[in-house]
Amino acid sequence: MSQTMPQIKHVVHLMLENRSLDNILGWLYADTSNQPAVNLIDVQYPPVYNGLTAALYNVDKNGNKHYVTVAPPGNLTVPPFDPHEVFKHVHTQCYTPLQGGAPGNTPQMGGFYLDYASRFDSPDDIMMAFSPADLPVLNGLARNFAVCDKWYASVPSQTFCNRAFAAAGNSVGRHWLTGTTQGWVDNSFMVDFTLPTHWNVLSENGKDSPQDWMIYYSQLWWAHDYCLTRDLFKDNLGSSAFDPHFSPIQEFYNQAITGTLPAYSFLEPDWGLMYWKLGLNGSDYHPPANVCPGETFVKQVYDALSQSPAWKETLFIITFDEHGGTYDHVPIALNAAPPTSDPGEYGFGFNTFGVRVPAIFVSPWIPAGSVFRMPEGQIPFDHTSVIATVLNWFQIDRSKWNLGERVNQAPTFEQILHLNTPRTDVPIVTAPVCPDPEPSIMHLTPGIKK
Repeated sequence: MSQTMPQIKHVVHLMLENRSLDNILGWLYADTSNQPAVNLIDVQYPPVYNGLTAALYNVDKNGNKHYVTVAPPGNLTVPPFDPHEVFKHVHTQCYTPLQGGAPGNTPQMGGFYLDYASRFDSPDDIMMAFSPADLPVLNGLARNFAVCDKWYASVPSQTFCNRAFAAAGNSVGRHWLTGTTQGWVDNSFMVDFTLPTHWNVLSENGKDSPQDWMIYYSQLWWAHDYCLTRDLFKDNLGSSAFDPHFSPIQEFYNQAITGTLPAYSFLEPDWGLMYWKLGLNGSDYHPPANVCPGETFVKQVYDALSQSPAWKETLFIITFDEHGGTYDHVPIALNAAPPTSDPGEYGFGFNTFGVRVPAIFVSPWIPAGSVFRMPEGQIPFDHTSVIATVLNWFQIDRSKWNLGERVNQAPTFEQILHLNTPRTDVPIVTAPVCPDPEPSIMHLTPGIKK
């Protein structure tokens, strides 16, 4: 198909919700006797992984240190309340010095404890991270294939704008009520993102068949036909001409198992409608929901792909849109290319990335135990790296992308398909046993500061 990743005929991208790399994969290589087998792109010997250690901490308002810990075994609702994730709170989380005090100009990632403690009675919860035993699917896939330990959210804020960057390399949108158009940072259902997406670029350059690209959506409570991606980009994906490019997730499973998936698939999970402890549990991993349904969902997708006759021609990408306020110790990267010269909401110039998030890459062309990142000082991976890699793979000339400087400068990751021949083993991952489904509307539990 392409000079870029010629061994791949099917790219599948699943984007999940609101977890940092440390929260999900921080203890992935904590066992010092079982370290990564190889560093790809940024080659180091012996290979290293930027995960958690017991020496990492934040301080409280009195200067007392609170160290990172492993979440209690079987506790799959860590943190038990939805942390702050809007731009101003993320700034506090990232720019507070490790010794405490007012946020400065250098990201030290010292404000997660203080920020969580400002609202909740059990602030040590924010310093907990899941063990590989409690998240065996994501950790198992990361160990058996590849994980990027420096993949950043595109914006230091919430879901909608990060998903906009993953679609269009920008978060420019029009506010329904005010008519204001700017680069948005925080979530708002009042904003339509108005720039073309990379799916529009594909369609405009001859890749306009459902066999070229599809977006598969999961159920949203009562709304069986709701697709968040399409809703965010009504101006560019809302036309009935694009109807054939959207299908429920069951159609993805049907096509995967028969080897008839399109070249490029984008997957949405079940959305968790969670406000603190009020709402529904989804499969998107969004705090404070139980993450077990997410593990089950990822395993279902992996099993469908790995059992497909097209498995040896498939690359499965798992990312999270943003960190959702959960702790991460690696400072946000400051060398982001602004998509345009226009400042955004709050005067933010989109010149920094967001917090580090999980990014797992699964393919029989990837060596087990792979860890990759861009070398220090170079532009790191973020969500626009998927756009750039996919458009290169489709052989769309860069002069026709027109998605802004962030996409133009994004590093690509085709080098991680490191093997000369595909692996013959198919690693098995086992999902945890999920508890009985919770009531549709859960009660508001104690813990929020009055």
